Amino acid sequence: MIQIALYGKGGIGKSTVSANLSAALADLNKRVLQVGCDPKHDSTRLLLGGTAIPTVLDYMRETPGETQQLEALVFEGYGRTACVEAGGPKPGIGCAGRGILSSFEVLKRLGLRASSFDVVLYDVLGDVVCGGFAVPLRKEYADAVFLVTSGEYMSLYAANNILRGIRNFEDTKPRVAGIIFNSRGLFSGEERVFTFSRAVGLPVLASIPRDEVFSQAEKAGKTLAEAFPSSASAGIFRDLAVYVETLEKDRNLLHPANPLGDLELEALVLGRRERVCMKPFAADPAPYEKTGAESCSRCQEKGPSAEIPSGIPETNSAETPEEVLIQSPTPLPSRPPLYGCAFSGAVTATFQVSDAATVLHGPRSCTHITADALTCSFLRGGGINAGEVKQVPGLLPTDMEEEDVIFGGLEKLERKIEEALSAGWQTVFVVSTCPGGIIGDDVKRATSRVKTRFPRARVIPVPVEGVLTGDFSAGLLEGYKRVADLIDPSVTPEKCLVNIIGERSFSLREEEHFRTIEGLLKKLGYGVNCRFLKGADTLSLRSFKKAEINMLACDDPDTRALQAYLSDRFGLEFFELPFPVGFRESSLWVKALTAHLIPGEDPSPLLEEQKEHYRAGIEKYAPQLSGKRVLVVSYTEDIGWVLDTIRDLGMEIVKVGISVSFFGGGSPGFLSSDAFHVERDYTDEKRARDVRILMPDLVLSNYAPSVPEDGVHYDTIPFSPQVGFLSGLELAKRWSTLLRLPVTEGWKYDRGDES
Repeated sequence: MIQIALYGKGGIGKSTVSANLSAALADLNKRVLQVGCDPKHDSTRLLLGGTAIPTVLDYMRETPGETQQLEALVFEGYGRTACVEAGGPKPGIGCAGRGILSSFEVLKRLGLRASSFDVVLYDVLGDVVCGGFAVPLRKEYADAVFLVTSGEYMSLYAANNILRGIRNFEDTKPRVAGIIFNSRGLFSGEERVFTFSRAVGLPVLASIPRDEVFSQAEKAGKTLAEAFPSSASAGIFRDLAVYVETLEKDRNLLHPANPLGDLELEALVLGRRERVCMKPFAADPAPYEKTGAESCSRCQEKGPSAEIPSGIPETNSAETPEEVLIQSPTPLPSRPPLYGCAFSGAVTATFQVSDAATVLHGPRSCTHITADALTCSFLRGGGINAGEVKQVPGLLPTDMEEEDVIFGGLEKLERKIEEALSAGWQTVFVVSTCPGGIIGDDVKRATSRVKTRFPRARVIPVPVEGVLTGDFSAGLLEGYKRVADLIDPSVTPEKCLVNIIGERSFSLREEEHFRTIEGLLKKLGYGVNCRFLKGADTLSLRSFKKAEINMLACDDPDTRALQAYLSDRFGLEFFELPFPVGFRESSLWVKALTAHLIPGEDPSPLLEEQKEHYRAGIEKYAPQLSGKRVLVVSYTEDIGWVLDTIRDLGMEIVKVGISVSFFGGGSPGFLSSDAFHVERDYTDEKRARDVRILMPDLVLSNYAPSVPEDGVHYDTIPFSPQVGFLSGLELAKRWSTLLRLPVTEGWKYDRGDES
């Protein structure tokens, strides 16, 4: 048994060649299976008297999996050949490559076995070299590959591309049988094909002339073996069938894939002697032309053939065509790793608009992971008080399945948007995952079509496509931008109102933080107009510009990017300091905010009130903590509030270690003190050493070590510390309890009942 894949450019006559070869093999009493792997699904038409058969993909789409049968997909043609058509989606939608993969999986599941035949022939589109159309190249399918080509450059280009694909799948065994030249009757076409065949080291197995008998046979819906068995062209296919029979017995006739480089192919086939150099220059970044010896070295390429025209200079002999790469004139900047995809980031933004729905266009797995994290965060950290009923924003997934990837998911997406609008949502955001972007689902088009049927609704597409668009931060900003579309730019500011910008979406303490800041603002005579986006609704967003000032909740790259966007788009004024943490930082924050909002106002009464609360807490916990030794290990240098608390309690800081971290920290030199030693590039090994030498009572770090040292208590520095004046007291309360406990738990001494 031998499996053969015939590849060639679309429209090159590959299906005609495949059907006629199958018929010739059938006349040799071979049991043949022909599988058409082209969306046109016309590969087996001549074997079936000109009739079309149902495709695997259409059958898979229309028939439930449990009722599918192989007999509905395999049809008997000329000479008892078995015929199957994979099919594909409508032009311009879906992914035909994924369709090939799915077709092969369905056929395998239904019991179609290659071993039941003498010859299996796969007729495959060669223009597209994606993973789906490359399936027949895999060694479990194709024992031998035939390249069908004419003498036209693009046909030879497709053949050369297939050789590249074959080389990616080859291990040690050659798998290329040779070239089938299907003449178009063009001048010099035959010469080009034979020149190409010599350059890549492949034989031309058959030269098929431009013969009227082909069109006559096609009109009759028959192969040459059936319609014109005595014709010279029919004899060519009989000879080719004999060669296949020989190849089945002797695989040593196969050849390795040795594709040409693009420049070499052009020089060989087109005789092109000049190239357009794309190397940018500072003085003239536009492409420029060089010829002959003046060519830029980046546009030169060496190949094995001595027939390359002299106008194409050779590269250094140590280089191969694959090593001649277009390089950036300057090194690309290093990029941080992706933390979540743009889809998750965008949904995190749109999700927070409480009276808007978000349609999630993607597979169930993608939408479930994001929706589950957001819903849990909302329910646990959304500030739902006892007796308060708060609506969870709508997350409506399209649940893309395999058939949606193959045939396109726009119809399902439109139905889901209409479902949301019919359910009463007046604002609907639409966000797509990677599969929608990969198959080209035009989300913008879908939303436009829906809006023609629901003209009063707001349907807002967010231009992200999973990781294709970037990471979580990129998607978060895109989501923010589209939510900002709801802001009415004509609204004028009013006194005594502020907006809160950039609260952390996943922090379980964000509502507590907001209440603290809201209380401080109230003491200054100010109220909150809108929270962008925690708990925002379309009404508050529409009135966003009523606020006199905008306040940042935190100082991180995502919040700063949002600030820059809102400032540029709406000309907003911002109070630059983020929510404060700790007594000293909060005091500075209140003073700066008072000076900004109400110049001349004395904040001393408010500061004295907070100072009394803080002093009372310190006096409560200092007796248990004074004199205790503390080793502090942190990713960031922004820990002044922790160090202030330690010193205010009378504790001793034996050392501060700043760990190596991708996230970085404050500016070098920000953390300095004569009272304690600061060591940077601090590692776990150094921490273990210092625990033994310095003998601290307490080790504070951003994370608890996986193997803590004995004889010392550990506590973590909060990732999201309490904001406001009393942040340190929260830690003091924990430490006072922790340091009263034994360093080693009692169970470690429990040796059990040894009697």
